[in-house]
Amino acid sequence: MSESAQLVSHRRAVLALVVVNVLWGSSFPFIKALNLLADEHFGVDEHTASGAFRAAASAWMTGLRFALAGVLFAVCCSGVLRRVRWPHFLAGIAIGCLFVVGMVLQVSGLSTIPASRSGFLTSLAVVWTPVLATLFERQRPRSTVLLAAGVSLFGVAILTGLLQWSNGGLHFAPDGLGQWKTGDTLTLLAVLFFSGQIVAVDWFGKRLDSLAFTPSMFGTTAVLALLFFALIQPSIPEISASDSTNPGWYALTIQPRFYGLIVLLAIFPSLVAFSLMNRFQPSVSPTQASVLYTLEPLMASTWAMFIPGLLSVWCSVQYANETLTFELVLGGTILILANLLALWPTKKSRTVS
Repeated sequence: MSESAQLVSHRRAVLALVVVNVLWGSSFPFIKALNLLADEHFGVDEHTASGAFRAAASAWMTGLRFALAGVLFAVCCSGVLRRVRWPHFLAGIAIGCLFVVGMVLQVSGLSTIPASRSGFLTSLAVVWTPVLATLFERQRPRSTVLLAAGVSLFGVAILTGLLQWSNGGLHFAPDGLGQWKTGDTLTLLAVLFFSGQIVAVDWFGKRLDSLAFTPSMFGTTAVLALLFFALIQPSIPEISASDSTNPGWYALTIQPRFYGLIVLLAIFPSLVAFSLMNRFQPSVSPTQASVLYTLEPLMASTWAMFIPGLLSVWCSVQYANETLTFELVLGGTILILANLLALWPTKKSRTVS
């Protein structure tokens, strides 16, 4: 562990990571609103938009968000830039590569599922992070982790509508797998990359000045996202390059309501949140960090109860506040219990966690 990480008090690190989750949670309704603006601008909806359009839109938003976050970091944290060395640069690239793939998948999925559900599904990273960590260290996963993975699948089935409560019990939905949306699949794939990111931040952060690899992480995320956007844009069926009347991405981006959301995302869930994450996560154990990150879906659900109504007025889109449902409460509770089961310390680990 680096000297800087050792000097940070455990209590301060825990508090910082709680703040990180609060900020991350706010990003879900913001990104949902951005997707609605993109749909309105190009005349599509969740049923008619192609996969290429969804991927391009998510890459464009991600690239703009982290390009701006990188610029703000350079302005606000110029002293950190002077501490960056080649190992920090490479570490940031590795973390950024994992993160950008997860972000593109998650933002694409968020266009077809509610913000609260996306948040809860993202919490499955807490199940997979210990698995990846043990595989990385060439150790067999504990039986409780494997059991938790099975329990989490049960929670996902309820949360996504595969299992529904009726006549006093749980039953398969009439249309079965039809309840499972593309957004659910994309979000679960994103979870694997986010889990890899958590393990990478822990590994590099205990060996390097963790804040110093943040600039290259932001830069890698922005460059790869925008490169992916440039590659996929020509294949979007909704946008014809020969159509001179097409408003295009530039016209969307310069709208005050669009770039206003990008600025909010760049400052709070990006610049502030990831700087805090990279700085303080190495000061706690991977297990403790994973447990703390389960707060993200809870924060996302809380934000989704009142932020959408405000965004619908500001952005002039139809985006209603979400409400608590029995399936959301039951499925979310099972997922949280699965997370805690996966991270329940053994007698041996209690002395080190």
